[in-house]
Amino acid sequence: MKLGLMAVALIAVASAGASPAAAQQTTHGCACLHNQTQAQISYRYKWGEGEWKTMQLKPGYKNWICWQYQNGQKSSPNLLFQLDVDMSKGSAWTTYTIGRVQTVGASCDAVGAGGHYNVSYRPNTNNTFIQVTKRN
Repeated sequence: MKLGLMAVALIAVASAGASPAAAQQTTHGCACLHNQTQAQISYRYKWGEGEWKTMQLKPGYKNWICWQYQNGQKSSPNLLFQLDVDMSKGSAWTTYTIGRVQTVGASCDAVGAGGHYNVSYRPNTNNTFIQVTKRN
C-alpha cells in the first residue's frame, strides 16, 4: 500500500512540472495567412506531390493552411505556396516559403509565434502588387 501511494505522489510531482502545452498532443502542422489588403486575394498551395488547392481570402480576414498528422507522425510533407501578386485583371503566381508550426488543432488561433504571415501591398507599386511577409 505504501508503494502505491509513493507511485501516485511521484506521478503528481511529475505532472505538476509539465507545461499545459506539453500536456496537449500536437495534431497538425499549420500556418496562418492574414489579408491586410483592401481586396480579395487568391492563393494556392499543395502538400508534397498532391493536387493544388486554390483559395480566396476576403480583405481583413485570416485563414489557415494545415496538415493533419497521421499515425503518430509529427511532420508534414513540403508545403508549396503561391500567391497571385498581380492585383489587376492579370495574374502573376509567385512562390513563397511558408513555414509551419505544430499545433493542437486546425485554426489560426492554434498557430503560435512563427506561423503567422501577412499578405499586404508591395511598397511603391500603387497597390498593384501584393506580397507575403512574416508577421511579427
